Amino acid sequence: MDSPAPVAAWLVLAVALLALGVVAAGLLLGRRGTPAVEPPSPPPDRPAGRRWAQDDLPGFLESPPGTPAADDPGPGPPEPAAPGPAGPDPSGRTVAGLAAAALALVAVLAAVAGTTRGGEAPLPGGPATPPAPRPPAATAAPPTTAPPDLPPVPADPLPGERGAGALAARSVPLGDDGATARLALGGLVLERRAVGVTVTYPSVSVTVGGGEALAHVLLPTWNCLGDAAPADPEQAGCTRAGVEYADLPTPALEVSRDGDALRLTGRFPTYTRPSGTPPVYTGRVYPLSVTVAPAGPLRDGQARAEGALFLGTDRAGSLPDPSLSRIRVVG
Repeated sequence: MDSPAPVAAWLVLAVALLALGVVAAGLLLGRRGTPAVEPPSPPPDRPAGRRWAQDDLPGFLESPPGTPAADDPGPGPPEPAAPGPAGPDPSGRTVAGLAAAALALVAVLAAVAGTTRGGEAPLPGGPATPPAPRPPAATAAPPTTAPPDLPPVPADPLPGERGAGALAARSVPLGDDGATARLALGGLVLERRAVGVTVTYPSVSVTVGGGEALAHVLLPTWNCLGDAAPADPEQAGCTRAGVEYADLPTPALEVSRDGDALRLTGRFPTYTRPSGTPPVYTGRVYPLSVTVAPAGPLRDGQARAEGALFLGTDRAGSLPDPSLSRIRVVG
């Protein structure tokens, strides 16, 4: 709502201008009614023969020196000038001019106050107008964790193809309801050959948060002569075949949650890390499923994890070591 100060200022300005107009009109009318003072008429011309105003030659001829002087009243006093019309009173004009100046000053002040809105410059002598209330500042939205920029993984990379390992050191922010887990698992057959099998003893780690997930799989491999994965490949006489790695983010990695339990499913392309060269894909892709859940009640959001890894019909269970299998749930 607008302040009433500008309305009052405009009323004062109108009254001041009206009074100023009346004073100016009075001054103009008084100046027009005053007759102009005519200059005094010059004295009548004297005879051409008398050049000087006081000529003593005629008196000398009429009364030579020694003649008794006749009573001569001498020139009389000068006649008083005829009274002219009275001139304007200078004191009245001075008062009128001062009044006009005061009215003009009031008009200027009223104009300045009229153009000022409430709260900026109140009228002189009047109550200060409180400033208009400012609208409440918009409440800033709480910052949200931006989803990570995870590069995609090729579904079927060629053997020796470069670009692998880009996600090896990455993870997903857990946010307010995320989870992180790692599992160390027993032996699992990766491939069956004409003579023997290729087995692995995998470990899995995963981070889940904000609808995103990223899983890392480590597959140390061995070639064994049997048809199953022995409990200890070294004691069984298996030959080490190297280590394969795999990283898989969402949406290629499917994640489902049942309370604090997680289930991961996806096709994991593996790569190796030859000494002194960048990682390269092996050309092998394993369809894996992993389940992980707390093995007991959570303490400070953490507990020993248990679960399993599935490859086709083969299954590898988690190891009971709490330092190797662990889960942490946020929220």
